[in-house]
Amino acid sequence: MPFLSSRLFAHAMLAFTALIWGTTFVFQTTGMKDVGAMGFQFYRFLAGAIALLPLAIIEYRRHGFFLSKDASDQRLSNTQLFWGAIGLGVLMFTGSALQQISLHTASVANVAYLTTLYVPLVPVFGLLLFGIHLPWSRWLAVAVFMIGSWLMTGADFSTITPGDWIVLLGAVFWAFHIMLVGALVVRREIPFQLAFLQTFITAILSLIVFVMIDTIDLSLAKAVLPDILFAGVLSIALGFTLQLIAQKNCSSSAAAIILSLEGMFAAFAGWILLEQSMTVMAIIGAIIIMIAVLLVELSPVRQSSS
Repeated sequence: MPFLSSRLFAHAMLAFTALIWGTTFVFQTTGMKDVGAMGFQFYRFLAGAIALLPLAIIEYRRHGFFLSKDASDQRLSNTQLFWGAIGLGVLMFTGSALQQISLHTASVANVAYLTTLYVPLVPVFGLLLFGIHLPWSRWLAVAVFMIGSWLMTGADFSTITPGDWIVLLGAVFWAFHIMLVGALVVRREIPFQLAFLQTFITAILSLIVFVMIDTIDLSLAKAVLPDILFAGVLSIALGFTLQLIAQKNCSSSAAAIILSLEGMFAAFAGWILLEQSMTVMAIIGAIIIMIAVLLVELSPVRQSSS
């Protein structure tokens, strides 16, 4: 169906993904109190990989991961695909780990705002590294979003901490992750296999770090199993798969802005589920963020440059 491959449907999937990710923040907050940040990261990505495995196998039987030597589609070589999949996992693990580590010294508000810096980084890197030019309305959307995000998080940089620099570095990895997803999915239609591989790689890397700094206690994991399943099955398995599918029909810059709605949904989820307060300024910031998303929808479509 044409609608399923349209830009509007892709944007809707990304917005739904942001909703899932934003709500997951509540379960991350409650779940990692018992198993630790890296422990929770390992368990959630392991749950996501297990949930994705059957779908990846079904897809593999229809469309193999590697192309045969005589295949006509040579837009992406097998070597490029292999290292691209490895890159997705490494970028996902690094971005997630840096975000978790930064919370030791940085405030939640600063972490929330600095993470969203991947929004302007995606088009800036695209322009500097690949010569991808955006319409002026897309740059305007990025600027409007950053203002809204600042107001919503209430970030305060009067005292810069090491954690602020760490989360800023993490935003760089998230920016490259979004760009790499965009580069791979337009060349190979194997979203479930790519989603499984990046999730599995992240789980393995998280496990390595986890056993180096802590002791595995399955009883603690069992106590927060509902949090792990929500954060793993919905946020990881469903969320990142939707991202891979959607970015086939959506530019990386637009995807960055729409996915960053995660922060807004997280604030509302915390307000509703955890009874955390929302200031008038935060609500104004949320409205401005929605205006930025509207600008993305109204901006001209230039697939090769936006």
